[in-house]
Amino acid sequence: MMTKVGGGVDTFGASTVEPWIAAHGDPARCVLLGASCGANIADYVTRKVVEDGKPFDPVKVVAQVLMYPFFIGSVPTHSEIRLANSYFYDKSTCLLAWRLFLSEKEFNLDHPAANPLAPSRRAPPLKCMPPTLTVIAEHDWMRDRAIAYSEELRKVNVDSPVLDYKDTVHEFATLDVFLKTPQAQACAEDIAIWMKKYISLRGHEFSY
Repeated sequence: MMTKVGGGVDTFGASTVEPWIAAHGDPARCVLLGASCGANIADYVTRKVVEDGKPFDPVKVVAQVLMYPFFIGSVPTHSEIRLANSYFYDKSTCLLAWRLFLSEKEFNLDHPAANPLAPSRRAPPLKCMPPTLTVIAEHDWMRDRAIAYSEELRKVNVDSPVLDYKDTVHEFATLDVFLKTPQAQACAEDIAIWMKKYISLRGHEFSY
C-alpha cells in the first residue's frame, strides 16, 4: 500500500504534490464528477463528506456532476423495462456488474451505493446535498432512476438540473469512439458552463 513517508514523497519515491494543483487548486471549491459507476462513487463520497466532513478537511464539495449514473433498484422503472435490451449496458450486464461489485452477503439492488433513493437510505438528508448536475442518454435503460434522483433533490431546493441528450447511449460522452460526436462535445461544454458557477471566484473566472 502506498503511504506518505514525509518530505512530500511517497513510498515509491514519487512526489505527493502535483504542481498545477498546488499552484491553482482550491480544496474548498471541489466538484466531484463521475461517469457511469463513477457517478455512483461520486455521489456516495459526496454523501460521506456531507454527513461528516471532518475526515476530508480541508476539502469541501461544492457541487457534483453525475454522468449517466449506474443507479438501479429492486422495483423496475419504466425505462428499465422498455430499454432492458438497450445498447452497451443492458439489464443482464448491469445485474452481473452489481453481483461482482457487492459481496454475496451484501447483494441488494437497494444497497446505498446502488440506489440513492432506497427506503433504507440513511443520513444525510437530501436537502443537505450540494448542487447536482445529472447527464442522461436517450437510450440508456438507467435514465429514469437518474431523473428521479434529480427530481427529489429539486423538491428540497437543491440545484439539480438534468441534461438529456438525444440519439445517445450510456457513456456517449466518455467512450473514445463517441468523443468527437456533436452530443459529446456539447455535453463537455454544458458541464463546464454549469460547473463554473460553483468553482469560479467573482472577477477571477478561470483566471489560471
